[in-house]
Amino acid sequence: MLLYREPTPIAEEGFVRVNFDPTLERLLREVKYLQILDIGVPERATLLFEKADIYRTQTGRLEIITSMYNDILKILLPVEKPLLQKRIEAMDKALMDGIEKLSWNSAGIDSFIASAHSTVSQIDELVKKMKDNVLKMGEMMDQWKTPLFERRPKTMTPEDLESAHGAAVMARLDEIKSHGKDIQKLVKDTTENIKPDKKSQQWLSYVDYLNSLVIEGITEGINASLNYLSDQISIKYNKLHGNSPMFDIKLDLDENNVCFEPSIQCNSRENGIRDILQKIVNDFISLAVLIPRLDAS
Repeated sequence: MLLYREPTPIAEEGFVRVNFDPTLERLLREVKYLQILDIGVPERATLLFEKADIYRTQTGRLEIITSMYNDILKILLPVEKPLLQKRIEAMDKALMDGIEKLSWNSAGIDSFIASAHSTVSQIDELVKKMKDNVLKMGEMMDQWKTPLFERRPKTMTPEDLESAHGAAVMARLDEIKSHGKDIQKLVKDTTENIKPDKKSQQWLSYVDYLNSLVIEGITEGINASLNYLSDQISIKYNKLHGNSPMFDIKLDLDENNVCFEPSIQCNSRENGIRDILQKIVNDFISLAVLIPRLDAS
């Protein structure tokens, strides 16, 4: 047979391999050496050798087909595979003649290869499209891990720091909001290519999977910003890195009381250090509302 199926724990169907004919390979090699030595070769062997290029071309194309097929089975996640089950069955059917009927001396090998390549390559492109769209989503979400707060190298008044942060964070939040729209477009692109039954459990499960990726990206983005801010207000961290104070505030003595201007705690004017830090943290949290939940419909 041209092909055989190899059981594997990775894929229930098993991988498909090219069934190289060791006798034919050995014969072609021996005829080649005999011709080099100018030793007579039987006519039948000569006729086979004349078809060596055809044989190697066929095996090369079959290796491409089986490589695509096996990669599809290998990389599909359990949540992705049900969406392509009918297409996988179509691939299996396209390869069946090569596994069960055709041998290396059969007629119709080239037509079988052409048909199998067409079927498998179409599904390979579809799987690559699905994976590529998820990869692009991940690349955008990786950018969310860059802290939304940027510490300036010099000490600033609370008012100036708040103003500088507000100007910088708005551009970042607009960019992240744009990412949310781009992610929606990527999901739409996958939908248009797969053409799933949008009410099926398979599709709903897949969209839930994509939503879980987005939720994870949002969580990691918020955590990255919170951890960065935590370091910036840590005495130990700032001493270790030789950072200058982040805030420049005034200290006054009112009789026997020490007063800070603005106050360290929250105040009615909402310009205390704690007020400002809370506003910055709120900007981090706003990441969660900038990205709409992916719609299954």
